Amino acid sequence: MNSVRRDFTLEEIEDIIRSGELSAIRELSRYYYRTNARYRNNIDFLAALPLYDTIVTPVYEAGKGSKVQIIKAFYSACEFVEALDVKNTLARITREWLKSGIYYGILHESGKKVVL
Repeated sequence: MNSVRRDFTLEEIEDIIRSGELSAIRELSRYYYRTNARYRNNIDFLAALPLYDTIVTPVYEAGKGSKVQIIKAFYSACEFVEALDVKNTLARITREWLKSGIYYGILHESGKKVVL
């Protein structure tokens, strides 16, 4: 991902949004994520909102495996899920998805500045 190092005029922003050109919308979103604290905080909040809780449920089939084998398999599955770091991994993925896949904002012109 390249850093965006430029300001956008209100007309440019409106054109980008109307055009629906994905790469331009992503560039605009990344720019505001990097330069606008309120925009960044909203995306970070939305990314952290889901809890991403995980549950490992053992499944027992009669005649398949002893109690010890089932317990070992259950603990192995728990360790695997723990190593995935689901909460942080999915929050990071969601943050990037919100930043690069969706545009949230209301345009407001304030003098020479455009506020998102």
